[in-house]
Amino acid sequence: MVLDAGDALAGDDGLGDQTEGKVIVDGMNLMGYDAMALGPLDLALGADALAQRMAEAEFPMLSANVVDAATGQPAAPAFVVVAVGDHRVALVGLTRPPRQAPPATAALPNQPGLASEPVGEFRVLDPAQAAAEAVAQAAPQADTVILLTNLEYRAALALVEGLPEVDLVVAALPTQLPQMAVRSATGALVVVADQSMPRHSGRRVGRLMVTMESDGRLTGEQWESIPMDGTVADDLAMQILLATYAQP
Repeated sequence: MVLDAGDALAGDDGLGDQTEGKVIVDGMNLMGYDAMALGPLDLALGADALAQRMAEAEFPMLSANVVDAATGQPAAPAFVVVAVGDHRVALVGLTRPPRQAPPATAALPNQPGLASEPVGEFRVLDPAQAAAEAVAQAAPQADTVILLTNLEYRAALALVEGLPEVDLVVAALPTQLPQMAVRSATGALVVVADQSMPRHSGRRVGRLMVTMESDGRLTGEQWESIPMDGTVADDLAMQILLATYAQP
């Protein structure tokens, strides 16, 4: 599976911002993404532009805790259930409250004042409560539950310890990158892949190999964070795509 924890569509001071995330969505479609969580930088595009990007995406953009500020209605699906071989996998999206500090110093969930925060035309609700509700709905429909969130690693680790149904968490990068997948107190795997900050997205790709047991448990984990440096050859199809946007 190819997953993204969010803050991917904007904030790069480059083509992503210039196209309001369209070039990013085109590239993610080309790479065959399975799902993405919405981050506060993605919400900052505004309701109209974000709706366009969601319509263009060939994968779901998820968030269990973002609502329309005017109507209170969900701004995105909370979760999706997909087939992986004979298994059903639930992917639950969760958005970092914007008043939390950047990933290196982020506060833990449930900090006072984070219950509902505005981001333009959206509001970001308490992540812990929203995650609990979404996981409770998703878990009965799936063998394995994956939580996609741009919460900082330590915040995500604290949150998932109250969610025993979750098998895997993809979180944002902390100050020190764990060199392996970490098991929470409930046995969930917690991994981080990239640093959620301007001009850094895509510099590393996290790769997790696991065995999915018959009961949905993930075992035998092998985790690595791969630098996207000069040792990785450019992809021709991606070069062609980027060239269409670079033309005057």
